[in-house]
Amino acid sequence: SSCLVWNQNPIAVAGNGTAGNNTRSLNGPWDLSIDTNLNLYVSDGGNNRIIKFSSGNLVGIPLISRVGNGLSQVSNPSGSIMDANGNLYVSDMFNYRIMKYANISSASQSIIGQVVPGGSFGFNYNQQWISWGVAVDALGNVFVSDYGNNRVMKWAPRSTNGTLVAGIGNGTAGNGTNQLSCPLGIYIDQSMALYIADACNGRIQKWLSGASTGTTVGGANGQLGFPTDVSVDNYGTIYAWSAGGLYRFYPGSTSGTIVISSYTVCFGFKFDSVGNVYIADYESNVISKYTVNSTSCGTRIASISAASSKVASMAVPNHRAIVEAAILKTRS
Repeated sequence: SSCLVWNQNPIAVAGNGTAGNNTRSLNGPWDLSIDTNLNLYVSDGGNNRIIKFSSGNLVGIPLISRVGNGLSQVSNPSGSIMDANGNLYVSDMFNYRIMKYANISSASQSIIGQVVPGGSFGFNYNQQWISWGVAVDALGNVFVSDYGNNRVMKWAPRSTNGTLVAGIGNGTAGNGTNQLSCPLGIYIDQSMALYIADACNGRIQKWLSGASTGTTVGGANGQLGFPTDVSVDNYGTIYAWSAGGLYRFYPGSTSGTIVISSYTVCFGFKFDSVGNVYIADYESNVISKYTVNSTSCGTRIASISAASSKVASMAVPNHRAIVEAAILKTRS
């Protein structure tokens, strides 16, 4: 709900805060997904694995834990999303592909995935370069934010070529309404509108289905320094993570307020069915849970004041440098 307020002290629900590769540790987690039973599936990029944490259990189960390009391997998994049927989609960054793991909720051991789109490096519409965010619509179309090519592509079921849906097809970055620069997290709403964390432009862009240009729906006046992920609730309220924490933008307003105050380096967050927020804390190597305040929706409660544009803009170089350094480190 758009009136929710969150407790500001998070709970660690996966990872022990120390970088490692055992079943209690994480190493540079990029993103996570949550199933209907509140099990977590973490894209543990630094360990080149996908690890499952059953609800309430701090000991994980590695489902994919070998680096490589086979169907039971990944190379720096990043963005992820779970569809309504319990299928997990993961952006396999340095294999330049998206992996689909069917009915993953019942998995308790190593699994084999299916390559959905991609598989090679490049600029053509059947290729990717630093695939990052992933989203799936009700028809099974897979959307991928291609950070390196400054675009978002749509891959229809069983297709071998993608379709450009946002950005310029030749990979050129820019800040025009038809351009993107360093797109990261993406989200598809029920009307098939696409929301993009256009990180290097410091804005959230909304592209209607079939549109050739986008509209800025978050990040007015430089408020968002380097947004890394985006989500939208059933009321059309937009949430984005950037310098300062989690921002909320009500429909029709491009100026937001901070509802979770944090300078955590986070590249992916998700909501559960009651509105708790789970964030992938990249630097602290944990998945943190921010619980909903039990009195949130009795009346609308004012959110925490937003950080000034000066504070946000000062944090831009640091956040972008972390992204670029992490990519170079995990690729080397």
